[in-house]
Amino acid sequence: MSFKSQDNNPHSFTVKEQDSSFLLEQNVQAYKDYAEQSRKVDESITRNGRQYRPFAIIPDIVAIDILTKYGLDIHADDFMSNPINLRKLKNIIMTDYPLLQTSNIRKA
Repeated sequence: MSFKSQDNNPHSFTVKEQDSSFLLEQNVQAYKDYAEQSRKVDESITRNGRQYRPFAIIPDIVAIDILTKYGLDIHADDFMSNPINLRKLKNIIMTDYPLLQTSNIRKA
């Protein structure tokens, strides 16, 4: 048996159940395409005066993978207010998921 995590979201992940285990699958190509397009825009925009630059787009399946592998719950209410978490997340994205970066930030 399988089902989508969100019924009306074409980019949601699929849950496949077999016996007592399950598998999560998600096509993240749309996220990668968006990130690439965002990096190109980031290259062409003057950074003077910009106080905020998005760093990455993170699909649900990647958020689950980060939680499983690194114990970082990026959806936790207090996650973004912890600078240590943010540095860890940037390092993880830059190392494991560089194609999801939406800006050209090079240092974490």
